[in-house]
Amino acid sequence: MNSAAFLVLLFSIFVSALAAPQPEPHQGIPEDPEPVTTVTSCGGLLETTSAIINFQVGGSIRADMRCLWIVNAPYDTQRFSLVSSGLNENDGLFVTAYGKEGPGLQYKVASLGQNHTFVSRTVLVTLNVGHAPTFGFSLKFFSSGSAGAVAITGYIGLTTARGNLSYPLGGGNYQNSESALITITPTVPGKPTLRFTFVDMEGASCLYDYVRTFTWFENTYSQVARFCGTTIPTSLTLAEGVGLVSFTSDASVTGPGFAFEWE
Repeated sequence: MNSAAFLVLLFSIFVSALAAPQPEPHQGIPEDPEPVTTVTSCGGLLETTSAIINFQVGGSIRADMRCLWIVNAPYDTQRFSLVSSGLNENDGLFVTAYGKEGPGLQYKVASLGQNHTFVSRTVLVTLNVGHAPTFGFSLKFFSSGSAGAVAITGYIGLTTARGNLSYPLGGGNYQNSESALITITPTVPGKPTLRFTFVDMEGASCLYDYVRTFTWFENTYSQVARFCGTTIPTSLTLAEGVGLVSFTSDASVTGPGFAFEWE
């Protein structure tokens, strides 16, 4: 075969390859056809592929109420959609992506049927009721895609008006490669003050093991402090009734941890 004929043959093979049907890109695990879990509580941890949050549907919610649901899904894409709502214009329902750097992209959920999608295995769902009673809502979410990076390895939800906590629970040293999230959302509306009473972790540069505190303020989560070593941070008043404490450790060197109280 001469060179000209060979080039013609090669070109025809190339054109045929382009014209051939191409396989669809792999999309990972699809969404459930319907939510598999129903939640009616004011907040909590949701480790499931899909759920519908029916909070006080057809009923009333007290003024200044705060609820915080933690969606810690098995796949990396989460889609939220509002099914029904009796919330007033001074109330707010928010979905916030949560990663190893803390809270990130956030949407206010207000329109029925509108989709809000995140590429994040962990999402915070925050209910912020205004200074007057309101009515309930129904919100559904679906997880799909592939197994993404884990944002939290442990969760503790604190809902009493006052108390204290030592981490790790049960004493001893914390573990390597932890990413724990502690939420403070008293079921009785109030403005608790958070005080750390003990801190003993690796290092003083806060690059390896560290604690961060966040407060809910003007409808968003804002970091207040990042500390490590034996530093005791200043007290923090949760003016809008919601706070986050996140703990991160690296792959080596551990310590006794930390303790705080709130009231």
